[in-house]
Amino acid sequence: MDKKNKGNMRTIITNAVCGSASHIYQTTIHITANENAYPSSVLGCTITNAEIVHSKFENFDRKNINVRVDGKFEIHVWYEANGDTNVSKKYGNFSELIQVENIEGISSIEGNYFNRLILARIKKNPVSHGTSIVDLSGVPTIAIQVEYELGVEVVGEARLTILTQPIEHNVESYETIIPAAIYLEEKKATEEKKEEKKEEKKATEEKKE
Repeated sequence: MDKKNKGNMRTIITNAVCGSASHIYQTTIHITANENAYPSSVLGCTITNAEIVHSKFENFDRKNINVRVDGKFEIHVWYEANGDTNVSKKYGNFSELIQVENIEGISSIEGNYFNRLILARIKKNPVSHGTSIVDLSGVPTIAIQVEYELGVEVVGEARLTILTQPIEHNVESYETIIPAAIYLEEKKATEEKKEEKKEEKKATEEKKE
């Protein structure tokens, strides 16, 4: 910091977003077919009821804040097996660690981060990017590729160092200048009015006499 601005630095405490981040995740969910059903083709898939279950801080340093986000969703898949259409449902779970830049550059103890608020949300609901039938330990299993996006914000009291600058008010004085010709005309008109009033007053007094 240069000497010129050194005296203008201030530290303030305010409620603010201390950091935010988002990330896209991909995972594969496996669903076992119903008993005695051997899937030959996948007919369709839907993913519903995605929600955040829990979020918490984990160990972090002066550079990054680590936030753990847990959630779940439902997967419904229908498929052909033995000439019939079957439907299966499974709950998918996720537990993702999101790194948020530590803009204050202080540790968890100094900043008391564990008393701050985490706002976690699903920015992009889970969607299926493809299905296939795979063999897991000799059992035909439906594999579903799932993609979703999570976002977090860390909110709370933040200690910020700001640069302040004095406001200089430059007050300029203005003078109203009346041109000489206009001034003389106004003065003449004023004097004429005074003379008219004198004449009226004189005429009134003569009538009384």
